[in-house]
Amino acid sequence: MTNLRELAALAGTIGGCLSIGAFVPQAFRIIQRRSAADVSLLMYVAIIAGCVMWMFYAYVYEATALFWTNVAISGIALFIATLRVRYGRRN
Repeated sequence: MTNLRELAALAGTIGGCLSIGAFVPQAFRIIQRRSAADVSLLMYVAIIAGCVMWMFYAYVYEATALFWTNVAISGIALFIATLRVRYGRRN
């Protein structure tokens, strides 16, 4: 049973890192091109809202790793949404 819990913890850590890291290339691309015209603002608003719901869930069930993973994801998503508003139109 312990090995299964350790495997699940490892899977959760890797999954959290991949989930956070998946947003970084998009942010880098927007900054690099100074354009976000093709980025869906609604999608990032939905991601932020979903993360807030997961943070509430994690808080209630004391799932610290899940809470902080969603804090990080929502932070990056908020950054991308801000870039979308700033660079939304092509220059």
